[in-house]
Amino acid sequence: MPKKVVNTGSALGPYSSAVVAGDTCYVAGTGGFIPGTAQIVEGGIEAEIRQTMKNLESTITQAGFRLQDVVSATCYLRDIAHWPLLNEIYSGYFGQEPPARAAVVVQDMPAQSNIEITCVAWRGKDD
Repeated sequence: MPKKVVNTGSALGPYSSAVVAGDTCYVAGTGGFIPGTAQIVEGGIEAEIRQTMKNLESTITQAGFRLQDVVSATCYLRDIAHWPLLNEIYSGYFGQEPPARAAVVVQDMPAQSNIEITCVAWRGKDD
């Protein structure tokens, strides 16, 4: 099965937004960009986290997957103080059976973003 490439129009470099290889979808770092642009949404960290989650869901959907298919996620934050808010918003997207996850604090990110999430989604044979 050939790989499928998804581009959302918000990449800041030479990479795809997501790549599907077989039953697995690899999603690149996704931030709080206004869809189709390289501009971060206005409204502070809460708005940025919410937009990041919307963008992540949209990218996964464009790849032919669902949020329930996500098996692993890595969240990058510029400030650990934002971790509780991330958890609150994130849990609203993944519910009772969330994927495995790591959260990492970093010094800086492109476009002065405050959050970025990357993930891997997988479709089992039962789907």
